[in-house]
Amino acid sequence: MFIQEKITELNHRLGALKDRKNTVIWGAGVHTANLFEKTDLLDYNIANIVDMDPGKQGKKYFGYMVKAPGQISWNETETVVISVPGREAGITEMLQGDFHYQGQIIKLYEEGETTPFYKLYDREKAAVYVEGDYGNWAEAYRACKGYEDQNILSRVADAVLKVISGEAAWERDGCLFYEQKYVYRICAAILRCAVKNHNKGVRVFDLGGALGSTYFQNRQYLSDVHHLEYIIAEQTNYADYGRENLENETLKFIDSGDDYSHLGMMDIVLISGSLQFIYPYEDIISRILRMKPRYIILDRIMVGGKRRICREIVTNYKSSYPMTIFREEEILALFGAEYKLIERDRASVPTEVYFSDGRGEAAYYVFERVPE
Repeated sequence: MFIQEKITELNHRLGALKDRKNTVIWGAGVHTANLFEKTDLLDYNIANIVDMDPGKQGKKYFGYMVKAPGQISWNETETVVISVPGREAGITEMLQGDFHYQGQIIKLYEEGETTPFYKLYDREKAAVYVEGDYGNWAEAYRACKGYEDQNILSRVADAVLKVISGEAAWERDGCLFYEQKYVYRICAAILRCAVKNHNKGVRVFDLGGALGSTYFQNRQYLSDVHHLEYIIAEQTNYADYGRENLENETLKFIDSGDDYSHLGMMDIVLISGSLQFIYPYEDIISRILRMKPRYIILDRIMVGGKRRICREIVTNYKSSYPMTIFREEEILALFGAEYKLIERDRASVPTEVYFSDGRGEAAYYVFERVPE
């Protein structure tokens, strides 16, 4: 759901306030401020605003003096609007049980809705947004225009060439950036391997690394790493373009569908913003484990409170891709007993996605191989 759709729904619910003269708004926080700004709430007759927070009581809020619930004459109150998402049931119980309120109660969300309306995607502004849930991957896939689109490859290739020529500092997904910004946590992992290998070489396997986004973004910072070998596994059209136009002594490309056994052991496997777009992913994970990397890094991996099959829409490309939002328990179990988690953080590009009944976030994990 987009914010515009939810606002329409909220205004419909708030329409019940018409001709009501003694309305109380329960909640003097960010949610009510957004209601005042984005809905028709201020068009109605608001008598009082209450809040349970003693720090807010007795202070002005949009011209209203915030009161404690016990200061309200509830038998004279016609309607209460609950403006505290996720606490409707408890507040209703308090109103009816503690204050014996018998008037109308307007709840702005259905049971199970946990996301405040102002955090939903704006249809007019969102460059990238996620929607779902789909019943399965095939259903989501049928609704998508995929990554294999040749126009997308051309745009990414043009961006990479501008980075190589020095016209831009780095790129991501075909978008150019002109101020240098290194991904220090990934650089640190490569430098750590370089130290352990006495700077005699580091082998990095970047699954879904496009046309070298991470490599080109950080190559200057890693310039003192001797014998860096950076292998990108991508879809066929990307791999073919990379081999023909971008390969050098350091950077190599292979088809992600190939057998990886000929590559031998890796120091680092980097999976950044790609695993959620691979289905099924179990075979890829098996092939990665056979390379016995020292570290496996998951960056920009989407996790949430429940597993979802969704669709990511990129408005600039007019394209969309099926994706999985994982539960964290699934991530922690991906690599079995052979690897232990040594770091967990927000992703290098902090991202949150919201659904009416929950949220997901981009996370960062580092797994280290357990010594045999």
